[in-house]
Amino acid sequence: MATEKHCRHRIGLGTLGFTLIELMMVVAVVAILAAIAFPSYQNYVDRAKRADGKNLLMEMASRQERYYFDNNSYTTDPTELGYSSDPATSPDGYYTVSISNQPTGDITTGYTLTATPAAPFSDPDCGNLTLNSRGVKDRTGSEIMDRCW
Repeated sequence: MATEKHCRHRIGLGTLGFTLIELMMVVAVVAILAAIAFPSYQNYVDRAKRADGKNLLMEMASRQERYYFDNNSYTTDPTELGYSSDPATSPDGYYTVSISNQPTGDITTGYTLTATPAAPFSDPDCGNLTLNSRGVKDRTGSEIMDRCW
């Protein structure tokens, strides 16, 4: 009878918890997954914020073309395009967009829209995004152009 109790007691002890090695293995696996997942998540968040600026650039370009149709020139004032401030702010507030003349200096022949990341968001990979009246897209960052636009 004593042997029977001793065996039951041993079986019960084996199921009480985890060993330190098992626990450390789980911690290591979680750390590896986090090290892989966090940069991917951060990249996804940056791309989503970048879309906010790109959408505003495209919308402003469309409004510039309508303005040109009515006035036979472009404008450097976003308030004339229906925005509440100069520079215009994107809907989610991650970018501000300003309008400048083409390199020729004449606003009647073209414009350049520049989307600048607004604090606290910064986009070192793509930097400022630009779009001009000819549809040419560019960026000031070092990332590959296709990934920024």
